[in-house]
Amino acid sequence: MSSACARGEKNAAAMAASADGRGALAGAVTAEESARFSAMNPKQVFGEVMGELAERDGGLSVVVSDYGRRLNLDHMREVLPEGFVQCGIAEQNQVEVAAALANEGLTTFAPSYATFITGRVYDQIRVNLGMMRSPVALVGVSAGCESGMLGASHMALEDISLMRGVPNVEVFCPADNAELASVLRLLAAAPRPAYVRTNTLDGVNLHPDGTTAAVGRAQRIFSPEGAPEVSLVATGTICSRAVEAAQASCRGRRGRGGAGDAVREAAGRCGRGRAGCRRPQAGDDGGRAQRGGRPGRSRGGAPCGARGRAGSAAAGHAGRVPERGLSGGAAGARGAECRGHRGARAREAVARVGECGAG
Repeated sequence: MSSACARGEKNAAAMAASADGRGALAGAVTAEESARFSAMNPKQVFGEVMGELAERDGGLSVVVSDYGRRLNLDHMREVLPEGFVQCGIAEQNQVEVAAALANEGLTTFAPSYATFITGRVYDQIRVNLGMMRSPVALVGVSAGCESGMLGASHMALEDISLMRGVPNVEVFCPADNAELASVLRLLAAAPRPAYVRTNTLDGVNLHPDGTTAAVGRAQRIFSPEGAPEVSLVATGTICSRAVEAAQASCRGRRGRGGAGDAVREAAGRCGRGRAGCRRPQAGDDGGRAQRGGRPGRSRGGAPCGARGRAGSAAAGHAGRVPERGLSGGAAGARGAECRGHRGARAREAVARVGECGAG
């Protein structure tokens, strides 16, 4: 432990940097780095940042539970072999060892499957990080359903709520790999009890101009021209879907489609999975078949969610209410018969409905 103590004293200056705000500056990621990180998966980004830190921080320790071989840590281990600690398949012991090293002043990261590093070791986190405030950065890999192929036991669905319930533990959910790298650098410059949640993205780069992790403050990553109709708030990698929905909303507004239709399009592309669909309820005329027909189907045979409800919207554009007993598609067709500009708007709406139903 004498070696660890010496490394801890050497690292004391980095821990003190958090007092004057210098830690935030150390978390900056440039535009070039952001583009490069977007082509990697989070495990590669973690390993690259750890290797970078090992070159300038002799007090770095990465404590793993058998998972280390998948984390791109070869360079880190070459530069700082004593900083790599293998605990085997024993996550509870992993957190205890990581807390002991952190208490000695070392910059300590403890990565593992998100479900194991939060749920299986909850008591160790509660005592060591929550009560004792040991400055360990837990890194949850393959959060959510990303590891579903390994079975339900490997899915981390409660990790955020578990960690938010522990006092003194900060929770970070990076939106992309650039933000992940920024958070890791920040926690190395200003160690604290923390949990970092990671997911794999398909080349998404939400920070093309670079980024610096902002603790406790929301960041605007997309803003349309003019006042937006809808503001979307998201955290973690689902932010990319929120941005897609916001961009689709802007395209819908320019094409008279409306924000609601555009958001539904981005969420499920209407026919694919029929996002936003529901079963017909009593009194729903647009989603019914004609009298004597099969419930829940329009006369054209399309599912009620895809064409029926959209057809009702088309009729609304034409200023008409679907007559009782008519399917949504039929009501839209009746609306398209209107003369003048109302008829033109109705035909345009019916064309959009047709495209949606074809999907």
